[in-house]
This record gives sequence, structure tokens and C-alpha cells, in this order.
Amino acid sequence: MGRLLRFSHLIDTFNQRIGWLVQWLVLFSVCLGATNATLRYALSWGSNALIEGQWFMFGLIFLFYAPLTLQQGGHVRVDLLYNRLPPRLQVIIDILGGLVFLLPVCLLILSDAWGYAWLAIQENESSINPGGLPWWPMKLAIPIGFGLLALQGVSEIIKGVAILIGHRPLPETGGGSFG
Repeated sequence: MGRLLRFSHLIDTFNQRIGWLVQWLVLFSVCLGATNATLRYALSWGSNALIEGQWFMFGLIFLFYAPLTLQQGGHVRVDLLYNRLPPRLQVIIDILGGLVFLLPVCLLILSDAWGYAWLAIQENESSINPGGLPWWPMKLAIPIGFGLLALQGVSEIIKGVAILIGHRPLPETGGGSFG
């Protein structure tokens, strides 16, 4: 179990670092939006690249912060019953949810999105808008993002199993990371 917990820690650390970098994308996205609005309204000058850049930043933030959100227990769940359950049962539900829903969906999207991204790379897919951006990097971010989310799911499952077999303490409150 020690090796698995070390592997889990590596995944957690990697996704924390990516999450830290992604936080800067939020600032960059806000600056990009402010620049775009200022240029459009003050100088009557617009840019498709700036607009698409904002869309891309939003997508990157969503894709690459999702693993850290899972790690920190920030994903939406139906808490009506869950919070009333004993912590051990919450851990079991989280493990089963990871195995039955999270990992299969992530792997399905990852495998499907990889073909989608690979085709975009081969065709050097770009925006149809004049002055737009290449789209293949964003399409490549989809399988990478879901791959990172799947890895974080594996980490959460490892930590949950460690709790069940006594290698880690039960969480004090449910609904989140096994930290």
C-alpha cells in the first residue's frame, strides 16, 4: 500500500502544480478580455484571435483545474443523503463512484478525444475566422485534461482504499478529498 500511496502523492503533487499554473490563466483571461473590450470600444478595433483566445483560456481553465477540484472535494455531488451517511460509507460511495462513473467516462472521453485531436493536428486545423487561432492545440488539451482527471480519480481511489484498510484515518467530514 505504501507504493500506491506514494504514487497517489505524486499524482496529487503534479495536479496541484498544474492547478497553480492554471490559476494564472484566470488572470491572463481577464486581462485578455479587458484588452479586447478596450480595443473594441475605445479604438473600434476587434480581433478574432483575442475572442478565440478568451474561449481557449476558459476551456483550459476548466480542463486543467478539474483534477485539483476533485482532489480538494470541490466537485458537485448530491449531498442530500450523502452528508448524513457515516464517513466510512461515504468513502465506499466515493470509491465506487470513481470506479463506476469517473474513470470509465474519463477514459471514454480521453480515447475519443485523442482521435479528434490527432485529426486536428494532422490537418493543422485552424479557425475559419479571419485572424483566428489554430484550434488543434485546444483540441489536444481535451484528452490531456481528461487524462489528468482520470489520474486524479485513481489517486482518490487509492486514498479511499487506504482509509478502508486502515492505512489512513477516516475523514472527519465527508464530501471531499481523502487528502
